[in-house]
Amino acid sequence: MALPATDRLIKANRGGTTILHVRNSTAHLVSAIFPEAEVIASARGENPLRTVGRFRRLGARADIGVTMRNASRAKILLRLCSRWSAGTASQGGRWLLSWAYEAEFGGHQLHDADALLTRLDLDGADERWRAPMPESLVKLGQRVLQDAGIDSKAFPVGLAPGVAWGGSAKRWPEENFGRLAALLKAGGFEPVVVIGPGEAEIARSMNKASGMDLPVVAEDLDAAGLGAVLTSLLALVGNDSGPAHLASALGVRTVALFGPTDDRRTAPMAPEGTVLRRPLECAPCGQLKCPLVHQACLRELDPSDVYDAVADQFEPKQVARSASK
Repeated sequence: MALPATDRLIKANRGGTTILHVRNSTAHLVSAIFPEAEVIASARGENPLRTVGRFRRLGARADIGVTMRNASRAKILLRLCSRWSAGTASQGGRWLLSWAYEAEFGGHQLHDADALLTRLDLDGADERWRAPMPESLVKLGQRVLQDAGIDSKAFPVGLAPGVAWGGSAKRWPEENFGRLAALLKAGGFEPVVVIGPGEAEIARSMNKASGMDLPVVAEDLDAAGLGAVLTSLLALVGNDSGPAHLASALGVRTVALFGPTDDRRTAPMAPEGTVLRRPLECAPCGQLKCPLVHQACLRELDPSDVYDAVADQFEPKQVARSASK
């Protein structure tokens, strides 16, 4: 969600040097999206002094340092590495930063840093911004699908059943994903399971539920490889998770399935992002475990409704042509 604001900051610093500090897992992806910036990566929980050393090796202290995270660790880094720093007031921001603002969490997360951008005389985050992908990664995504047996003329629709944060509370059941895969195949699309590390068992459950041997991709790829695969898809169906948000940021049509989380805060970028959810009084509850046990907010999302949300984005003649191949 911070990518559009990051793009705004980089463009405003044209002629200067922009240094981005990210996690190791996203460094390749961020470097690909923002090749004009220097990228420093560190592991989660790494000693801040080691990261400071990486900053210092790139030159003197930064003139301006900003963070779009609430974590105190990021604010300590800014205090040590920049002459003037800015970020949210929480987690020690009032004492660690040169300028701090009260975060407002009532709107979409995309605009959480708008107050910071305004302080720097910049426009707010651009909702129309889409992440560029270098040609080398686009070709990688095409090769991954080809190696998985997906014809270049097919209509590949990705199914992303996992979540990195939130556990099963945010996951549409894999049995439902399997039923959706069968509907997509019958409708002329080519379903492709998109998973991350440690999600192979979920893919096996989907295969069993679909009654097919579905192609499975991306388990051994980093975030940049995942982005490469997503750019080669016609559309993606996923939970409120990283793949869905990245897909819409790349301009891929996305159907995101929401249950306990609030789509007013974290819906994928429109117009590529479409949200499906059950209109229940108890949702969104924001809980990691359903307080009522039934988890009806996700379990009662019917696969046929999800299929319709995908198919409605394409001309009927396109689908018919795909089905006749």
